[in-house]
Amino acid sequence: MRFQPLRGCLGRYAPLALLALLLSACAPAPAPDAAMEAPAPLARTLQLGEDLAGFDSVMRRPLDFPADHGAHPRHRIEWWYITARLQDPEGRRFGVQWALFRFALRPEEQAQRTDFEGAQVYMLHAAVSDLDAGGFRHVERFARGAAGLAGIESAPWRGWLGDCVGSSTQPQQLFPLQLDCGGDDFRYRLELSEQGSRVLHGEGGYSAKSDLPGAASYYYAYPFLGARGEIEIDGVTHAVQGGAWYDHEWTSSLLGQGQVGWDWFSLRFDSGEALMLFHIRDRSGAVVSSRGSFIHADGRVEAFEEGVVDAQAIRHWTSPRTGVRYPLGWRLRSERFGFELQVETPQDAQELATTVRYWEGAIDAEGQLQGRKVRAEGYLELTGYGE
Repeated sequence: MRFQPLRGCLGRYAPLALLALLLSACAPAPAPDAAMEAPAPLARTLQLGEDLAGFDSVMRRPLDFPADHGAHPRHRIEWWYITARLQDPEGRRFGVQWALFRFALRPEEQAQRTDFEGAQVYMLHAAVSDLDAGGFRHVERFARGAAGLAGIESAPWRGWLGDCVGSSTQPQQLFPLQLDCGGDDFRYRLELSEQGSRVLHGEGGYSAKSDLPGAASYYYAYPFLGARGEIEIDGVTHAVQGGAWYDHEWTSSLLGQGQVGWDWFSLRFDSGEALMLFHIRDRSGAVVSSRGSFIHADGRVEAFEEGVVDAQAIRHWTSPRTGVRYPLGWRLRSERFGFELQVETPQDAQELATTVRYWEGAIDAEGQLQGRKVRAEGYLELTGYGE
């Protein structure tokens, strides 16, 4: 499996792009009281068929909970991802992102250690979108899985890097889950509660990304979460509540030769359904794989592949900061599921100018679903543009 040179390829499957970058972090170890700086890129790519150096591959197996909420350090890459759509009592809307990535420099049995001999590196991204007043704030941090700097614990679940923490309040359950994270000019403190069933994407959590051998991950989600708490921006605190979406995914390989990026959609409908859709693109911009899950209002999950959902970009935005052109307006259609939607973002400027650049932000949709008018909200992620 292959990734383009690392610039521009971060996102839902981004940990793969950063893995090659982070391989340069093996030596020397940082001081015990310091988080890692982002290491310099390496002139190499990760390919399907490359020697996995003892890493576990993704095989069809039943997922095991609560154990699989934790880390899998024998796999190269793993991430825990939360996005939320929130508003204050006056109706002011916000978007929140919390993402903790784990990268293994070599396969291990432990996800964190007390010393610096371990091979696990963690990266955190956190962001807040002030959708009505305008403004997008984000932070990126790196740390070794050592000396308490970063890691994942189970029973109860806890994921952290520095003072950005997600923690469960129950020893054997993931939810309720508390988030406390921020940067210099923002912070959010939220509690997430389970309001719908867990979704196993693909075949019982085995999520193939294309027809290429080995291009797969273990992937599950909680699309229906309640969220409440507070967001602090420039010293002003806003009480907020709304909905959230939780993803957990791990793998040792994903993309194939010539595949350079993806478009990932998550949408929750006001009628009770949800949609997860991802497209993988090649160097020409053509979609080479399209897959996802449609979650019915009664909880049934239908996985789908090519040809089931058609996604056409209808509006683009060029970032004034980086000059990259992103498709931010979309039309989604599916005869099988009976929907036609127009997707837009409340705010164009939601580009993360982090170590590897990508766009991830709040989106809204409206249209028809099975003959009735619907609205939906969620998140969109765009990687590999501008290369």
